[in-house]
Amino acid sequence: MTSTDYRPHARIDGANAPERARLEDVAMTRLLDTPSEERFDRITRLAQGLFGVAAASISLITEDRQYLKSFVGPLSRESRRSDTFCNEAIKSAETMVVEDAFADERFRQSPLVTGDPHIKFYAGHPLTGPGGTHVGTFCVIDQVPRSFSAEQRKILEDLAAIIQREMNLSWDIGAGARVQRSLLPAVPAAPEGYSLGTCYYPVSGVSGDFFELGTTTGGAFRVTVGDAMGKGVGAGLVAGTVHSALAHTGWVAEPARLFEEAAADLDGTLVRAGSYATVFHATLDPVTGSGSYADAGQGLSHILRADGTIERLAPTGPPLGLMPGQSWDMDHFTLACGDALLVPTDGLLDLHGGDLDQLHAALGVCREGEDPDIAVKDLCDRRGKGVVLDDITAVLLRRN
Repeated sequence: MTSTDYRPHARIDGANAPERARLEDVAMTRLLDTPSEERFDRITRLAQGLFGVAAASISLITEDRQYLKSFVGPLSRESRRSDTFCNEAIKSAETMVVEDAFADERFRQSPLVTGDPHIKFYAGHPLTGPGGTHVGTFCVIDQVPRSFSAEQRKILEDLAAIIQREMNLSWDIGAGARVQRSLLPAVPAAPEGYSLGTCYYPVSGVSGDFFELGTTTGGAFRVTVGDAMGKGVGAGLVAGTVHSALAHTGWVAEPARLFEEAAADLDGTLVRAGSYATVFHATLDPVTGSGSYADAGQGLSHILRADGTIERLAPTGPPLGLMPGQSWDMDHFTLACGDALLVPTDGLLDLHGGDLDQLHAALGVCREGEDPDIAVKDLCDRRGKGVVLDDITAVLLRRN
C-alpha cells in the first residue's frame, strides 16, 4: 500500500449527514485557519514537558486535511486527513492510545510513521464543537514506542478539558458578539449637506461600547455614543441595559433631560451591578449647524474646525450610575461648513498612549480625508500600533 492510497476518507454526500454536521461544527468553532493563540500554545508546551514527548498538538479535522491550531515539536501545520492518527481518534469519545505504531495495522504504513515526523507513539483525546460532534483532538506524540499509564491518560484528559472550556468560551463570546452586533441600530444616511462615518471595534468580541444615530421628531440629527465600565460580557450586558434605557425615553427630551429620565430607570440597576457608563448625547439642527449636548463623564468629543483648530467638548456631569440622583447640564456647539464633530470612546485615547496631545496630532485624518467613514476607521485601526485592551467606538459627522 502506498501513501497515496492509505486510508482514503469518505466523500461527503447525501448518505453521510453525520459528517456534514461535523464539518459544519468545525466551521462554527471559528478556529480553523486562524493564527496561533497563547491560551492554546501554553497547554501544548505544558503537555510536551509534562509527558516528556517529542510533540503535542491541538488539531481540527476538515473534509480532507488536518489543521493544527496549536503545536510544539516536529509537526507540520497541515497534513492530509487520511494519513493522520487524529482522523481515527475523533471516531470515539474515549482517549485513543497507540503505544507502538509499527505494531498497529491501522497506522503502520502511514507516511507520518514511515517518514517525517516518524510517529511511533500517539495518545489523543477528542474535542467537540458547538454542535457536540468531534471536530479534532488534543494529542501527544513521540518518535519512539512507549507505554501510557492510567494516570497519564487522566492528565491528558484533564488538559483536554481545559482546551475544551477555551473552545466553548470562544463560541459563547462569538455568538454573543454576533447577536450584539445584529442588535445595533442601522446607521442612517447623513443629513443633507453632511457626511457621516462610524467605527465599532470590540477588543474581545462582546463590546461594552454602543452608539446610535437618528433623527428626532423635530428634524434634529442625534448622535449618542456610550461606554460601560469594564470589558467583555459583563460590560456588554451593562451597555445593552443603558442603551435600552436611553432608547426607552423616545429620544424626545433635550440632552441633559434625556440623561435624567434614563438615570431614573438605571440608577438602582447599575448600583446593584456595581457599574456605570459614560455617555455623550447631542442633537444638531442640520440647517443652521447649531447643536446641544450633554456629556456624562465621557469628555473626549471634539469639534475639528476647518481652519485646523481643535475644540474639546467638556463633560457636563458624571457617568450614569456613578452618583444616583445626579443631574446634568447642557452645553452648545456650532458646526460651520468644513467643521466636523468627532465622538469617540476612551479606547481611542488608549490607542494613542492615553495622551491627548498624541490623539490631537492624529485627528488630521478626520478633517482631511474625503470619506469620513474611511477616515474614522483609519483613526481607530489598531493594526501596527501598541496593544490596546479596550473597545473602540467613534462617530464622525462632518458638515460639507
